[in-house]
Amino acid sequence: MNLKGRGRERRVLLVEDDLAIRAIITEVCRRGGYDVVEVATGRSALESVRAQEPDLILLDWVLPDLSGIEVCRELRRQGAACPIVMLTGRTSKVDVVVGLEVGADDYITKPFDARELTARLAAHLRRAQRAAAGPSLSGLLRLGDVVIDVDGRRVVVGGKEVRLTLTEFDLLRLLAANVGRVMSRDQLLEKVWGYEAEVDHHSVDPHVQRLRRKLAAEGESGVAVDAVPGLGYRLSVRG
Repeated sequence: MNLKGRGRERRVLLVEDDLAIRAIITEVCRRGGYDVVEVATGRSALESVRAQEPDLILLDWVLPDLSGIEVCRELRRQGAACPIVMLTGRTSKVDVVVGLEVGADDYITKPFDARELTARLAAHLRRAQRAAAGPSLSGLLRLGDVVIDVDGRRVVVGGKEVRLTLTEFDLLRLLAANVGRVMSRDQLLEKVWGYEAEVDHHSVDPHVQRLRRKLAAEGESGVAVDAVPGLGYRLSVRG
C-alpha cells in the first residue's frame, strides 16, 4: 500500500467510534490539508483500507467490534505498509508496546494536543511521500545473505523476499548504511520517524524486535541487529 499523494490530497483513514473525538481529529486533519475518510468500527476500517488506499491510518485502540490491535495485526498480515498511528487512552508501557509489536508505527495518547497530532501526522506523511517519490540513494545494499533493494524498497533474505512495513524498511536501511556504527534511539526516532524524541525513545525497541524476527524467519542471514546497552543499536555482519 503505497502513498498515492500525487494528484490528490493525502488521505487519512480515521477509525474512531467516539463522534466528538472524531469530529475534532477530522477538523485538525482537514486544516492540515488532508482528505479524511471516517469510519467507526474495525470491520469498516478493513473494508475502507482496500477501497480507499489511505496514506496513513489513525486507529483507535477501543472499538465496538474488533479492537484496534486486531485491526492493526490484520492489516499488517494483509501486507499494508502505510503508517498506522494508534490513538489510545492507555498510558502503561506494556499496552503501548503491544500496539507497536503488532505493527503500529506510532501512538498518540488521549487527551492529545492538536499541535502534537498535526506534527506527528506531517512527519509520517512526509516520510511516506519521500518513499513514494523514490529514494535519495539508489542501488542494492548487500550484507551477508541480505539484499536491500533501495529503489524498489524490497528486502530479500536467502533468495526469499521479506515483507517489511515502511518503518521497518527505513530502520533497516539506516542501520545498513551505518554498519558497525551505534545509532542511538533518539537518532533513530529523528531519522526514521522524522521527529526528535517527543515520546519515550524506548518505542524504538518493538520495531527492532519485529525487524529481527522477520529477518530470522528466513533462516541464518549473516546480519545481526545488536543492542548496545545504554547507547542504542548497531547492525553487524557475521561470518
